[in-house]
Amino acid sequence: MKKKNDRNLIKIIGFLLVVCIVLGKTTSVLNYKDTGGGGGWQRFYHMPQKTADVMFFGSSHAHCTVDHGLLWDQYGIAGYTLSAGSQRLDSTYYFLKEAIRVQKPKIAVVEVWGTVLDGMEYSEEAIYRNTLGMHWSKNLFEFVDYMAAGMGESSSYRNRVLCKLPIIHSRYKELSKEDFKDDLPYMRGYRGSFDIVSFETPVKVPADQKADLNSVCEEYLYKIIELAKESGTQLVFMASPYILSEEEQMRFNKTAEIAAQENIPMLDYNRLRDEIGLDYAVDFRDSDHVNNSGAAKVTDHLARFLTANYELTDHRGDSKYKDWDLNKQYLDDKRETNMLNGLTDAGSYLQGVSTLQNRTVILSLNGNYMAAGDSYYDGLAALGICYEDYQKGGVWIFENGVPTLYLSGKEYSQKYPIKDGEIYVKSELHNEDCEDTELILNGKNYSFVENGLNILIYDQDTKQVIDHAGTDIYVSFEMIREDAAE
Repeated sequence: MKKKNDRNLIKIIGFLLVVCIVLGKTTSVLNYKDTGGGGGWQRFYHMPQKTADVMFFGSSHAHCTVDHGLLWDQYGIAGYTLSAGSQRLDSTYYFLKEAIRVQKPKIAVVEVWGTVLDGMEYSEEAIYRNTLGMHWSKNLFEFVDYMAAGMGESSSYRNRVLCKLPIIHSRYKELSKEDFKDDLPYMRGYRGSFDIVSFETPVKVPADQKADLNSVCEEYLYKIIELAKESGTQLVFMASPYILSEEEQMRFNKTAEIAAQENIPMLDYNRLRDEIGLDYAVDFRDSDHVNNSGAAKVTDHLARFLTANYELTDHRGDSKYKDWDLNKQYLDDKRETNMLNGLTDAGSYLQGVSTLQNRTVILSLNGNYMAAGDSYYDGLAALGICYEDYQKGGVWIFENGVPTLYLSGKEYSQKYPIKDGEIYVKSELHNEDCEDTELILNGKNYSFVENGLNILIYDQDTKQVIDHAGTDIYVSFEMIREDAAE
């Protein structure tokens, strides 16, 4: 009888284990992946423990300001931004609690935009954005309970959010491949922007002019301070630069006063703007956020402050930190995309392509590409293509600037292995004037110009398409993208 009961118990435990695994996987797939910015909860939990030495918290002012590519490349600082759009200080408090529990960062940098607000706002969007990505833990239970109470919701609503599935189950209609596989597992929380919007420089309010903080905002500022002290985490406050009002500046001055009383450094980059050389004509993407240029100035100053005042290990070259290498390369990819987008004619575009390093380039000459003579040749010569091959046409694959495959003419078919799959190039000549060309990368065809040049640029390490473009000899020598050609 006892053996039978034991077998039944094992079956029950096994069944419950399977249910938990299925529930966990289902929740992972259906859960919202974009929580408004930063590296997100999903990537946070995938990081090896105790690898993010410096973690950043706050609203979009945090994840739009701290450039992790620069932090890593120039200073070897392993950082991560765990934030959400419009994150208030109460959410920052719970984010910090979870980060301390899981990652145990040496330094927590809290962006204090939340101190200038008139209070805490609660909405379904806010509770979903801030809580659904968190793993089940005591911190999540406390956080959801607090948020639901702030919204005036019942315990049944709180339980639905805690269970998650009652909230996210309807997402099955909008699932995409990104829900099953993260395309950017290495992203540390900064995407950047190349936009430039000019503003007048705000009038600087003297440091001794202060305005009281909202009582709830001040309460959570002190709760963050106390949490850091209890955990032994070094705390730094920062205020990102933006086009702020005099009242907001005075509240930052009050925040700085509280920080000084608590022996916490505060870097207010609205006040440090002259020291870092911030230019309001070129360093902003919009009135609330800096662009890449402004972020670089803030990040460089912040990195020098951190390395001068805290013991931080330079992890560059450590294989355990490969995701930080990939994140830096991902940001380089974005800069290369922006550079190529600015090169509008085929000649300058191909010259730009010739400068790329550690990238895979697939290029084909299609159809009647010589209808205007040797118009493409100078640009192709920069890539090392000789005139004889230019006249033959065909497809080329370059690795790190070196041609590794050339198939001449108008009829070819070959697979080319890469790190994460394969490239398949194919061309069929249906008649003298009709050539069907395909440049297929992992199942997707990137060829769209019938008479002229097709080009695809890919980073095998980050698995990102940097650009795919073409030029139609019968239209112009201007580079076009597929969506613009449709």
